[in-house]
Amino acid sequence: MIQYSFRDDRRDRLKQLRAFCHAARLGSITKAAKRVFSSQPSVSLQIRALEEELGVALFDRKGPRIGLTAAGRALYKQALSLVEDLDRLPDTFVEQFRKSAGTLRIASGETAASYLLPRYLMAFIACHADIEISTRVGSGTACLSWLRSYEVDIIFAAMDIEPPDLEYHALLTSRYELITPLGHPLEALERAGPQDLDNEPQIAHTRQSFIRNYGEMYLRQQGVTPNVVAEVDGWESIKAFVEAGLGVAVVPRLCLTERDRVRRVPYEGDLPARKYGYITRRERIAPLALQRFRQVIDSSRGAAVSGSGQGTDNG
Repeated sequence: MIQYSFRDDRRDRLKQLRAFCHAARLGSITKAAKRVFSSQPSVSLQIRALEEELGVALFDRKGPRIGLTAAGRALYKQALSLVEDLDRLPDTFVEQFRKSAGTLRIASGETAASYLLPRYLMAFIACHADIEISTRVGSGTACLSWLRSYEVDIIFAAMDIEPPDLEYHALLTSRYELITPLGHPLEALERAGPQDLDNEPQIAHTRQSFIRNYGEMYLRQQGVTPNVVAEVDGWESIKAFVEAGLGVAVVPRLCLTERDRVRRVPYEGDLPARKYGYITRRERIAPLALQRFRQVIDSSRGAAVSGSGQGTDNG
């Protein structure tokens, strides 16, 4: 005679009730096992454990066929709604919160906030006007700190070095152009290169920035002596200083518009294109608002770019 030893573990009760209700509804232990993605012996043990705990037989067993006892019918009537609600939980949860996904919190660098982020926000608002959006603009260091401390959900920025603890997704690359004041001698060039900048007064980022240090290292490798006459923070400030006639600058094409009162000269050389994209935390399940925003980003990028899947500002 086979004897069963069962634990009085209430954490297993929902699992036992689920196995019982599916067996009762389908009239088969084997079919119930397939429905709950378990084995037939496991489902049989769960039902046996439930009967042992309740002290009643729930099924009349006649070979492979099973039928509910009076106690089984009473329990089935009482437990069915609970099990059905449990099985429908994922779908009903999504349905309930489909229109209340919360707030999307975005941080961005200055250039990305002006020239990259708006295109995706417009598409997102058109699809999800019910989701609130908050945005913050700051330095790359500040944005990364906000993301790591869960103050924001996503960052849009240029990324020179990808942080190993976060996820970076490239959206586009931007080549560089030389900008000069109106009437400057260099504006007549068809193409500009590092040698054209030798001892030329330049406007540049502050010394703390990666792009400033990298750019100067690149010029020195080409035998060019940087001549920075003004240090400012951000491409918009750099453009303003160039417009005022204080010097020239090499800037990403992304930040240039027809409204800028500067001359633009394509810049050639080995200086790698500036990469822009978005950064998120490495999370198993991202906030619902962020999931929807990423879907919009992916669909917008797919509609605008063919082939490689990564955008450029080639035009």
